[in-house]
Amino acid sequence: MSNIPKVLKINDPKSLQLVSNLAEEDGDNMKMPTHAVVKGNDIVGGWNLCEVPMVLLWHHSKKVGAKDSLILNQIQESMLSEKGVNQAFIACNSHSPYHKHMEHFGFEPVWPTNIFFKNLPKI
Repeated sequence: MSNIPKVLKINDPKSLQLVSNLAEEDGDNMKMPTHAVVKGNDIVGGWNLCEVPMVLLWHHSKKVGAKDSLILNQIQESMLSEKGVNQAFIACNSHSPYHKHMEHFGFEPVWPTNIFFKNLPKI
C-alpha cells in the first residue's frame, strides 16, 4: 500500500456520487468531481478539472434592471441547455442586488468561497 496520493479519472456515476458524498461528510462540497484523489485504498479528495459548467456574468449596475436580468437569465439557461448542460454553477457577488434572490430563482447555495484567478506559465 502506497502513501503517495494518486489522482484517478472518474468514469461512472456511482464513483462521482461517492466522491461527492464523502466531501459532504467531511464538511465540504464537491458537486461534479471529474477525478478522485486516492491514498492507499481511501478516497481522500476530489477534483473537477476544467469541466465545471460555470456561468460568470457582468451586467451594468445602472443600465440593466431586474426585468432585463430575468430575460437574460432565461437566454443564458436556454444557451446552456442547447449545449447539453443540465446543471451549472453561477457566480453571484455578495454585494449584488440579486444575491438575496438567488434561491428564489432556483439556485442552491453551495458554500461561501472566493474564486481566485492565476495566469499559468506558457509551456
